[in-house]
Amino acid sequence: METLRRAFHYLANLEWTERVQNTCVFCDRANFASIVYEDDDIISIDNRRLAGQFHWLIIPKSHHVRDVEALDIHHLPLLQAMDRVKRTLLAHNCPDLPLSDVHAGYHRGRRPLFGSVHYPDIVSIHHLHLHVIVRPYLSMWLFKYPPWLPFMWKSDATVLKCVTRGKHGIS
Repeated sequence: METLRRAFHYLANLEWTERVQNTCVFCDRANFASIVYEDDDIISIDNRRLAGQFHWLIIPKSHHVRDVEALDIHHLPLLQAMDRVKRTLLAHNCPDLPLSDVHAGYHRGRRPLFGSVHYPDIVSIHHLHLHVIVRPYLSMWLFKYPPWLPFMWKSDATVLKCVTRGKHGIS
């Protein structure tokens, strides 16, 4: 019952207007719980709130893109680098894991539905970041990272495919 209450609370408190964040917690390394990977362009950290056995956030260091709605073909190398980091983390931490046990993707930003009506702004931190969740907990998979609800979540494979095809925005 507590899980349902928390899920309802989360959905009921989505941002229906576009928020503006003046500071970015991902731009200050002091905010990171633990760094699990780093190179010149990408940093990956353990998420503070686990949604599965492992839950990593893969974050670009210098490309301050708000969310997947702002991506275009110019961001393809960045997305490919983030995908390489995902595969590296999986190979290092759970090499025998079937890909069906991995849930990876992005929360969606605010974008028009029709006229002046918009989808809610799901993004909690306005700095592009990829969630990689190994063996997600059912309640989190269903309600916070729902593959079945495209207005809230877009898989990394789908985002990569859309950007590769040159689509502006990831509608």
